This record gives sequence, structure tokens and C-alpha cells, in this order.
Amino acid sequence: MKGASMHSEMMKTQKPSVEWFDGFTKVMLLVMFIFLTGIFISAKYMASHKMEGGGTDDTVNAMASKVSGTKSHPFVELPGDAEVGAFSIANFFVGVIVGHQWTVLFGKNARKEETP
Repeated sequence: MKGASMHSEMMKTQKPSVEWFDGFTKVMLLVMFIFLTGIFISAKYMASHKMEGGGTDDTVNAMASKVSGTKSHPFVELPGDAEVGAFSIANFFVGVIVGHQWTVLFGKNARKEETP
């Protein structure tokens, strides 16, 4: 019983771990998912109404498919440049979140706390 009370006292006196999933990160992720939802909904609408939204990537993929004799298959199938837009939005928000947490992740204080 004595060991359990000592453990609970040690837990109270230890510093809390670094919180990376803070309010800023939650808001940025929420805004990112709202943007991505809009892109996916508009892409689905365009596909269901047979709308063309081709851009540079479609042109390059068509030329490469003709030369190689194979059909290109993207990782996420979205019409036109919606795919590029979705990945650009996701990369932008990941960059903002990592930039916001840069000192927490890679700063000198974070490294000092990790060493015993």
C-alpha cells in the first residue's frame, strides 16, 4: 500500500508531458477538414454531372499514358484539379501545424526535458 501512495505522489509532482494537440491544432484540423469536405463534395458533384475540370495534370497524364501505352491511376480519384487542390490544402495545414509546434518538437527545451 505504501508503494501505491508513493507512486501517486510522484505522479502529482512530475511535470505534465508536452501537449501537442492544443486548441490551435484542433482548430486548424477542423478548418482543413471543412475545406477538404468542400473539395470532395464539389468533385463528386462534377463527376455525377459529367463536368470536365481538366488541368495540367490531366494533360500530362494523358500524354504519358499515350507514350507508355498504360493508363495512369491516381492515388485518390478526383476529377480535374480537385485532387491537386485537396493535397495542397492538406499540405498547407500540416505545414501550419508543424510550424506552430516547431519549438515544442525540435526546440532546445524539448530536448532537455527528454534527457534524464
